[in-house]
Order: sequence, then C-alpha cells, then structure tokens
Amino acid sequence: GCFIHLLADSRLKEEQATCPNCRCEISKSLCCRNLAVEKAVSELPAECGFCARQFPRSLLERHQKEECQDRVTQCKYKRIGCPWQGPFHELSVHESECTHPTKTGNELMDILDEMDQTRKKEMQLYNSIFSLLSFEKIGYT
Repeated sequence: GCFIHLLADSRLKEEQATCPNCRCEISKSLCCRNLAVEKAVSELPAECGFCARQFPRSLLERHQKEECQDRVTQCKYKRIGCPWQGPFHELSVHESECTHPTKTGNELMDILDEMDQTRKKEMQLYNSIFSLLSFEKIGYT
C-alpha cells in the first residue's frame, strides 16, 4: 500500500519517487520482493476490526470475510429495497422478520423506481468526475 501511495504522489507532483527513510529512488522496475520478510509479517498478529480478536495477518482477511460473526452484512432482500445492515449473527433473525418479501408488486415497483433514480444521480456524478479527470492536465492552487 505505501509503495503505491509513494508512486502516485510522485506522479502527481511530476517528481521521481524516493524512499522516505533513505531517499533512494523508487520505481516499479527497481522494486523487488523480500519473501522472507513477507512471510514473517504474515505471521504477526493483527486485530479483527469487527470482533477485536487477534489473528495472524495471513488468516485475518478470510476471518473478516467469511467467519467473523460480528462482520457487517446486508439483508438478502437488499435488491428489493431492504435497508437493513448489521452483524452477521443477527442476519437470520432479521431475514425471518423482514417485511420486504411480502410487499405487493406496486410497492416493489415504487421502491425500484426510487433506487433507479438514486443510481441515475450517482452515474451523473461519476460521469462528471470522469469527465474532469480526462483532462490532460489539472491545475490546482
């Protein structure tokens, strides 16, 4: 992550990226991996952001995505408008009580129309941002 940020910052400033410690030049072509250090770091403990339990870094991502009972999840009826999101261990209780599967077709059409309008506004915003970013040079003060 830090490596990418260094390269991106230097690119924006139109400068050569340098190491913040030793000031040596850094580039994709000069970069090499230290597998021994990567392996050692993967065994260091890291804290789950949801349940605060400690895991080796190599197992943390899997725990947070698949195993953690406190990870944030969404209702399976989100696609038809259910806004609920909460810890995974509460999901089955919510889905058994969720009112969205019992809504009428007209109610669902209203919800879907509202979702379409929101998505349309988001797309207009993204398109304007992409349009601005497509300029050859952007000046700032």
